[in-house]
Amino acid sequence: MSQNSNDVNIARQVPITQPDTNQATTDANELAQLSMMIKTWREIQRETDELNQQIKEKKKRAKVMEEMILRVMKKHNIGALDLQSSGGRILYRRQTSKAGLSQKEMSRLLAEHLKSEQAANTALQYIAEHRGSKVRESLLYEKE
Repeated sequence: MSQNSNDVNIARQVPITQPDTNQATTDANELAQLSMMIKTWREIQRETDELNQQIKEKKKRAKVMEEMILRVMKKHNIGALDLQSSGGRILYRRQTSKAGLSQKEMSRLLAEHLKSEQAANTALQYIAEHRGSKVRESLLYEKE
């Protein structure tokens, strides 16, 4: 709070001068255009939501088709298919990746490795206190 009160004090110490007419005109124009900008932004948001819904549906259909194709290729031991229509190929690939690290999983692994649950909790607390954070700013439209 002391930061805010300092800001207020500093603002009070600034002498009041005649407003710049160019600045006042620019501010008035910005405020006049604000309503139109908000309407345009909301319309774009609606359109984006509709398109995202269509993309979501198409991705679901594509995933189902991919699972069916994979099942057939796996069943018949097919590693690659040449496509005559596009000149491309469909390859059957198998990759292994690491699982996600949740707080609970990290705690279990650290306790197992350090042979002490208290040492694991201390390490997790240190990580939680010292990890970086990101600040994101955005607009959110709330319906009544």
